[in-house]
Amino acid sequence: MKDFKVWDLHCDTLYALLEADKNGSPARFDKNGLMIDLERLRSGNYLLQCFACFVDLAEPGDPLVKALREADRFQQILAAFPDDLMWVRTPADIDALLRGGRIGAMLTAEEGGICKDDPAVLRTLYRLGVRMMTLTWNHKNGLAEPNLRPGPAAWPPQPNTTGGLTETGFAFLQEMERLHMIVDVSHLSDAGIWDVLRAGRRPFAASHSSARACCPHPRNLTDEMLAAMGERGCLVGLNYCPAFLDASADRSHLVSRVDDMVRHLRHMIDKGGEDLVALGSDFDGIGGTLEIAGAQDMPKLAEALLAAGFSETQVEKLFWRNAARFFRENL
Repeated sequence: MKDFKVWDLHCDTLYALLEADKNGSPARFDKNGLMIDLERLRSGNYLLQCFACFVDLAEPGDPLVKALREADRFQQILAAFPDDLMWVRTPADIDALLRGGRIGAMLTAEEGGICKDDPAVLRTLYRLGVRMMTLTWNHKNGLAEPNLRPGPAAWPPQPNTTGGLTETGFAFLQEMERLHMIVDVSHLSDAGIWDVLRAGRRPFAASHSSARACCPHPRNLTDEMLAAMGERGCLVGLNYCPAFLDASADRSHLVSRVDDMVRHLRHMIDKGGEDLVALGSDFDGIGGTLEIAGAQDMPKLAEALLAAGFSETQVEKLFWRNAARFFRENL
């Protein structure tokens, strides 16, 4: 089987590394017990990994300071492995990455609330290298509302179809587009995603979201969203989380199966086109039973896609070519 390269739009490894430090068991980046380390990236034949500065607004502490600590850890990793990793910020960097033999690393952010509703903070994060940011995580902030509403657990959860972008959120959308910082709608409410589709002028991404028709979780995208994003030239990264892939009515033991990943990818391509779809593992931010349990397991997905009738060209596109083209055109 051909050895396919991988471009992954989202992981929470920076947060996991800082948590390991906090818990008194520091983890090295070259080889550790997480889902992503340098050894696993090499084994999985990675071309580029997007590293998110993830912040939970419900946890104590200043969210901006926490994001900056993760950005600092990102820089420490780059400095420690200059022969292995390449910092990617521009289209020219992507061209250089494709010519060279190093693994690309892109800095992103997961939780627009780290900006404290101040465009100056947004611009400073851009100068620090952040090239994509979700407007929300799972909590309402000054920019928008998330897709998960607080309340009693039920299956399926009801999506947030009424709370969209705030006035500040629309201003941030405009400023992010001006900067060419990619707007990321994963975790954003349904109403917010439609706000971005109506008010935005540039392609955007859902870095780690799957198909709602295949699993009715509100973190996934509807067929209408997939079609509209495909028409806009957007990018959607498949999330490997069991809760977003496994549609079983019994939610007590969910499994992230390769067969379900193939099913979601086929549906996403059917609704949005094969240029829309990419990979957004959410590694080090998900748990449970995972048939692809880390970066080293990515050949399993390629093998399953080929066995299901995907062509090598299609696998290459969703594994890395779509993402490389999207970022080259939109950074």
